[in-house]
Amino acid sequence: MEKCVLELWGLLGFLLDDEWTRSILEEDCRRNLLTDGDDGYWNMVDEIDLKGFISGVTTESESPPAGLDKHSHHHAEVIKIKKVIVMSILMQSMNQKANALQSILRIFFQSAHTPQKVIDTLACIGVLISTETINGAIRSLLAESQNHLQTLGQSLLTSYAYDNFNVDLKPHVPTVEKSHDSLKHLMSRLIFPLGHGVTTEDLMCLEELWGQSAINPHVEDTQLPSRMTWRALLSINPKTSAPNQLMHHEHFNAWMFLSDLCTHGPEYFRTLKGGITEPDGIDQIPLIKTNLTAAWAMDVNNSTVSRNIHAIVDLLHQGGIYDPAVVATEGLDVPDIS
Repeated sequence: MEKCVLELWGLLGFLLDDEWTRSILEEDCRRNLLTDGDDGYWNMVDEIDLKGFISGVTTESESPPAGLDKHSHHHAEVIKIKKVIVMSILMQSMNQKANALQSILRIFFQSAHTPQKVIDTLACIGVLISTETINGAIRSLLAESQNHLQTLGQSLLTSYAYDNFNVDLKPHVPTVEKSHDSLKHLMSRLIFPLGHGVTTEDLMCLEELWGQSAINPHVEDTQLPSRMTWRALLSINPKTSAPNQLMHHEHFNAWMFLSDLCTHGPEYFRTLKGGITEPDGIDQIPLIKTNLTAAWAMDVNNSTVSRNIHAIVDLLHQGGIYDPAVVATEGLDVPDIS
């Protein structure tokens, strides 16, 4: 099998006018390339650098063969692409499941809004998978993504974010009536889990927060906690036990001043930057990686209060969270957030 693969790869290179492959196989390819049981071809290959030959005609090669200039190397890379496409078409003709290249190209053409006639033509010659196959794959990916969003949202340990973005959807055939109506105002949304060991019990503080909110109409001003200013931050971490030393925030201010002076100051101070030590961390939150999951975009511009409410409600629905009244009425199998 390996012998047939190498022979087919070399034959494709010869037919596609690959100069490097042709220089190695030209004398032997006319006589022995397509014959079975002839060891002359492999005897000739053993005399050359077989490892270099294989790495040169496959995509594992990271550098061009010696003696090839930039133009020849570019030509060799184009030949490799053509050979991979031809072999992929042959493989798919034998097995419909051997369609890795066709699937990647089909998704690319789908995202680039390629005309359907072009896609159908390429699918007929074996370069792309069929429209029915890609539609089924997209529906499967959408269902899997929706299940993941609901699993993540119904854990009640998630956070939601959304923002506006603009897309210029230019038509293939512009008309006078729609020449200035191509800019769309859409909304992107994200769902990501809460880290650092947060539990649902930690989040059960709504009543306490509402009881101390200044916008709560049922709370008197005398019952509200005193307002805090930025000076209260200075008392979060007390002075160190050793006398005549700076407080923690003073240590940080001194470090920031020295860092800015050695980074942005005169050239002389930049030589002293290596002597600045990092400040000690106090109740430091560890750095973790947060996995972001993209939710479905919306054709809504959150420029008003009602549109913001609509965006939040729809985003919660994507996460499998509904109004408790709707859950009780329709009997939905979702967590009760009441």
